[in-house]
Amino acid sequence: MRYLTSIRLLLIIPITFLITLLEPDAAHNATFFEKEKPKEITDTNKYKPLAEIDTDGDGLTDDIDEDDDNDGIPDLYEDGCEVNTAFGTPPSSLTSTNYVTSIYTNYNSFWASSVGSLNPTGYDNVSELLAFKVGSETYATGVGASVMIDSDGNGLYDSMDTDGDTTGDVTLEETTWTALRPVTKIKSGIRLEGRAIDGNTSNAVGPQLTSGGIPFNPYLYEGERGLDMGYAIANIDNAWYFRLGGANTAAYGDGEMDILLTQGAQLGSGLNYNRLHLLDEDGNYLGNGVEVNWNNTPVVGNSNVDQYNVNDSSSGRNQKKNIRLAAVELSEFGLTPAERAIAVIFRLEISANADPIFFVVNDKSFITACTPQDTDGDGIVNSLDLDSDNDGIYDAIEAGHGQALVDGRLTGPVGTDGIVNSIQATGQYDNGTINYEIKDSNNDNILDFLSSDSDADGCNDVLEAGFLDGDDDNYLGTSPLMTNSWGVVTGQGGYTTPRDGNGNNVPDYQEFSSAPSILTAPQDTVIFDGNSGYISITAANTTQYQWQISTDGGTNFSDIVDTTTYSGIETATLGIHDTNLNFDGLLYRVIILNEGYVCSTYVTSEIAQLSIRVKSVITNKRITYRIKKE
Repeated sequence: MRYLTSIRLLLIIPITFLITLLEPDAAHNATFFEKEKPKEITDTNKYKPLAEIDTDGDGLTDDIDEDDDNDGIPDLYEDGCEVNTAFGTPPSSLTSTNYVTSIYTNYNSFWASSVGSLNPTGYDNVSELLAFKVGSETYATGVGASVMIDSDGNGLYDSMDTDGDTTGDVTLEETTWTALRPVTKIKSGIRLEGRAIDGNTSNAVGPQLTSGGIPFNPYLYEGERGLDMGYAIANIDNAWYFRLGGANTAAYGDGEMDILLTQGAQLGSGLNYNRLHLLDEDGNYLGNGVEVNWNNTPVVGNSNVDQYNVNDSSSGRNQKKNIRLAAVELSEFGLTPAERAIAVIFRLEISANADPIFFVVNDKSFITACTPQDTDGDGIVNSLDLDSDNDGIYDAIEAGHGQALVDGRLTGPVGTDGIVNSIQATGQYDNGTINYEIKDSNNDNILDFLSSDSDADGCNDVLEAGFLDGDDDNYLGTSPLMTNSWGVVTGQGGYTTPRDGNGNNVPDYQEFSSAPSILTAPQDTVIFDGNSGYISITAANTTQYQWQISTDGGTNFSDIVDTTTYSGIETATLGIHDTNLNFDGLLYRVIILNEGYVCSTYVTSEIAQLSIRVKSVITNKRITYRIKKE
């Protein structure tokens, strides 16, 4: 997704915002580049808005397409929107009391509930938030419905028809809101799902989206603008950091709410809170924090949900849950004018019993700085680059979704979010979610498609994939490189099935390995004439053995072939059979190799000498001398 003609003022993560592209002429010509460290594209003056361009040809322009290159990796991840580094201890927080007192949703066409006048029917299905009231103001969220009215035709809802007479009876603030999309993997907790969403109100049989280690994340941004209240997540207990471009000065202290927080389950004992902080680019906290204490927040409605564990097994059926919402105004952070300009990181902390439905921001309250990333420095931003790290492996392969590709791209039906349906759960084709976990082989928060050494074993992905890196710079081939308009390196090979040296169906670049090593070397061995004996080695990180023999005192060695004389020639133990005195003095060694680690070649063991002894010698004086093994 690229920068719109007029940059929308969103907070950090929503994919429905932003990102610039190359100029059309640059995007359709091959690019030469010098090898340099990954960089951010910051000179946006040289880029043009691309609201009219559909880069991947899927029928959606890049300004609304959430996967601009159709590689199956949402732009959210390719643009590196979330900060992976935790910062120091945050300052204390002031408590916000901007409680939401009324909510309006599209459940069963229209549903409303207010503090002190709770709707007796708790919603149990899809229920997108249409509007909410804080103080004396009611805010439109931007979600469309028959009850929402745009009387002045400016594209924003200014009133709502709550009594069905086609005339607006509730005045609305003309605002639009969007749910945040955290990248941090949410892999603990309990999913709360409207009991009727699965079509079965008697049993909990929800969609299989989180099983197999898939994170809970998608449940925080379901539906239009991510505002489906039919889902929540309990027991997260985490802190997330997002990139910002600063707070909108005009929104600071204007009395209009800027952040909306939600609590979608029964409160547990002890602390129940969300805490928010703003930081500069160096991680210094600015102003004060803002805390929403859910214990003091009034119930504004109820829902009926089924509960699911992280493996999709049921943990409860038809459970009634209280709904609480609270808002925050930018001025509550106590920022000076100078601090407002440098607030570029947003911290969100969730206590264990703070159970979110979604996290939402006013689209005009924050300036995004989710700057398009160009990891390999080839002049093509990651969200348009089919090989973002120039390792010769398509991003779609490294992501791990396992779908068939044509020249590094997915094909097949695409919904209104621009993401190919084959990597989305059934019924979730249009909300920007994916049904797999993007691969991070070494769990270092650098996804494989952006990492030059995905398994952190010291051998770069280019080599482990079975390709050439002539100048050892972690990029495919030898400099200078040329890339095509999709960021794919040309004329240097690559882009075939990555190597799996040990044949275990895990590509070498995603499987940590090491050079082979000898723990116990072969030892000199004595065998009695006519008998069998063995020479062994103990090795680590070894998949292949080859024993060799020298008949000329060690000047030359040759591979031993499998005959009746030798066994185990490709194992850790060499068997030598039917020996005679001609074997005396022969030399043996073994070559070992780790087929899953191409950055080291074979290792040759020390030499072991074979000595042949007869079991007994009978003299002409009838005296028997037995020669024992030395």
